[in-house]
Amino acid sequence: MTLLSRHRRYLGLMVAGLFGFLLLSNVIPDPVASGNWRTKIPADWPLDRKMNLWLRNIGGYMQDNFGFRATLPVLRRQIRAALGSPDSRPFYAGRDGHLFWGREQTPAQSAGALVRAANVERFVTMIGEMQRVLAPRGTRIVVAIPPNAQSVELEALPAWNDLLAYSTTEYDLALAGLRAEGVTIVDLRPLLKASPRPRYLLTDTHWNARSSVLAFNAVMQAAGHPDWAVNPLEVVGPPMPVARGDLLRSARMPPEVKEENFRLVIPDKASKVRFDPALRHTNEHPAFKSVVRDYAPTGLKVLVMGDSFTASVWPRLFVNAPVKEVAWIHASARVTGNCDFNFDDVKRYAPDLIIYARTERFFPCYGDDWPTGLPRPWRNAVPHNVAP
Repeated sequence: MTLLSRHRRYLGLMVAGLFGFLLLSNVIPDPVASGNWRTKIPADWPLDRKMNLWLRNIGGYMQDNFGFRATLPVLRRQIRAALGSPDSRPFYAGRDGHLFWGREQTPAQSAGALVRAANVERFVTMIGEMQRVLAPRGTRIVVAIPPNAQSVELEALPAWNDLLAYSTTEYDLALAGLRAEGVTIVDLRPLLKASPRPRYLLTDTHWNARSSVLAFNAVMQAAGHPDWAVNPLEVVGPPMPVARGDLLRSARMPPEVKEENFRLVIPDKASKVRFDPALRHTNEHPAFKSVVRDYAPTGLKVLVMGDSFTASVWPRLFVNAPVKEVAWIHASARVTGNCDFNFDDVKRYAPDLIIYARTERFFPCYGDDWPTGLPRPWRNAVPHNVAP
């Protein structure tokens, strides 16, 4: 008589086979993976230099191309699509293949299903206090929140999103609060909705170059300088193929749509970026350094406080403006942070105009975030870690 019954022996063999398959998957190339290294290696490099780079990056290469790490997200997405189940982590596909970001509670925020009133109130209070401190110095503030793609590309959202119908969003609350504070604001949502599609990149969280220019012009109008706007017919060229967006890169999945962006043709009036000793605030990401572009010997000083939606384009668009220089700083010390920049830098730089343009999913002030050097007039602080 054997110690194990027949069905248990079969079950044991099946479990052993499963574990063996999982072990083998670490040496079997993923059929969906690209087989590429994250860091491109120039063909003219000597072998010893190539070997050094390969050895330092072998971990990332194994993660991308083995263990079915590219196949499993695709399989999961296909199963959920077949079941008609919404998938919001970390991305989900819309009606025409448009990809949308699903983290940071972005879908619920845009739909109005998530309204963190205390966090929005804290943001409004922060901007209002900035204006109270800077107005006597002659600084004006304009707030323009770049919307989530879900707040603009409504035609591309999946069918299940049609069931979400709420009357108020965090964006709405912020605009109402800022109006009450006497802050100049721009609602970019109707402007972008009225523009031709696509307004956002199809495989990326960001808007395309044309939307960026249209939003910039709306900000100049609100700032009282309509003559500073640029002509989209002159600076926005035809669409051209570009590399796949950050959503596809993070998901390690093959593209269903080809990514395009509009080519920008901007006159080279500004100098190359330089660092200013007054702007010590730096975001944790090396790409988001505080920089300045010089335009003319005299004129106004502009400070753009934003993120990746504005970093590479907006400081270059002041070609029609009589400005001396345009500075850009990230509106947070962390990439996914909120309201924790250094206000002492802002005062030290002493701009004539501030454009605050933190993107929608990151604008509410979470936890105990508050700018360094800005007085705290509001004592009803949200407890730390109460919001994501």
